[in-house]
Amino acid sequence: MFERVVVIGAGAAGLAASWAAAQRGAEIRLYDPSIGASCLSGGAVDDRPWEQVARATEVLQLVPEAGPLPESVRSFAQELGLWRLPSQGECLCRLATESGRMRLARGHDTSLLDVARLPTGARVVLPRLARPEWDADSLAASLSADAYAQSRRIVFEAVNAKVLKHVGEDRIASAELASRHDDPVRRQWLAERLGEALVSAGGVGGRSSGSQRPVDAVLTGPWLGADKPIAPWLADRLGVPVGEVLSGVGCAAGMRFESARLALLSNLGVELVPRPVSAIAAVEGELRVTVDEDEHRLTDAVVLAIGGLAAGGVVYDPPEQSAGRDLPLAGRAPFRLSLDAPVRLQAQRQPIDVVGSIHGPALDEVAWPVDADPGLLEAVGVACEGLEAAPQIFAAGDVVADKPRTLLQAVYSGVLAGAAAAGEPGQIERSRRPRR
Repeated sequence: MFERVVVIGAGAAGLAASWAAAQRGAEIRLYDPSIGASCLSGGAVDDRPWEQVARATEVLQLVPEAGPLPESVRSFAQELGLWRLPSQGECLCRLATESGRMRLARGHDTSLLDVARLPTGARVVLPRLARPEWDADSLAASLSADAYAQSRRIVFEAVNAKVLKHVGEDRIASAELASRHDDPVRRQWLAERLGEALVSAGGVGGRSSGSQRPVDAVLTGPWLGADKPIAPWLADRLGVPVGEVLSGVGCAAGMRFESARLALLSNLGVELVPRPVSAIAAVEGELRVTVDEDEHRLTDAVVLAIGGLAAGGVVYDPPEQSAGRDLPLAGRAPFRLSLDAPVRLQAQRQPIDVVGSIHGPALDEVAWPVDADPGLLEAVGVACEGLEAAPQIFAAGDVVADKPRTLLQAVYSGVLAGAAAAGEPGQIERSRRPRR
């Protein structure tokens, strides 16, 4: 059994690896100096690329149902305490996006609204408020026109509601507004104001007021808590489901992941060290990890969970970037890892040094996804046999070449890598099994 494990990267993959290794009694050192893709997520939780799932259900005219998840993934998610993952056979989630369309997802941050759980013919209200990113009337019209909403006769409607309390809240960032609702007093104030809006809009459930159809749900912007999801608390107070739209990067969902991550690490007794790792080297049966160029730490195993191109774990660095007026001084691979390590990069099952030419790959031809092909920029990563990139070095998450870039795929690979790094025999054998 490996007693010392260094995990590099504290996104979903690195966190799951730390969790799995800690369960097996390993001493863990976790390094992550920056914000990665997991901390920038909008709150959707996928196991497969959602575009492929949506296309398959439309072409085959299938009812999208949740497939099975490994028990280890469910256990990790339960301890994280942030996501709702429907059980096998339940309908997949439908999240209302800020662009006015419905998006399929395997699961979601519990502060997001799952439209699939609403009854047919549901009436969903959106609060009107003066913020530049929030046009409740236009968003409600666009969501009502979505094919999924029309197939289930779900109507979205903007209503007057007082959500902003203080001067200047029409201009602060969405994440800042979300963080203000972490305060219990402000949260109670929000519940009271939304309750008043619901009464004016026709009441809820059996408490209908006037001739209007009662409200079945409330959809808001990404403002429902930055520390913890407060949507379940609001739903309990108001008597109807409440939730956010699915937003872009840098919203409150990423902050809630960071908060849940710190809580889980605290329970595990693992410290998150905000320092960069610059190199990994093999030294007489051990691994030497260099931190900040000046600190060296010996360990038994390393889990690389540094992310792909989007998170900066893989760097696009073609030779033409250093070229003069004519040709580059020398040919080299167009991609590199963000740290020095005895591992190989590959993309689309080819060594990375054969992708492209002396000037790098022709990105306009190979970089972008086409049908089921994810494209070069999503495929590039560390070459692995199973999850082992080199002896005692395991890779997980988006840094692994030719794997789907989804949150649950990152979690699963992190769990396997963490177990293997901690020396669990079955996982080590599995990690060394070549991919068929």
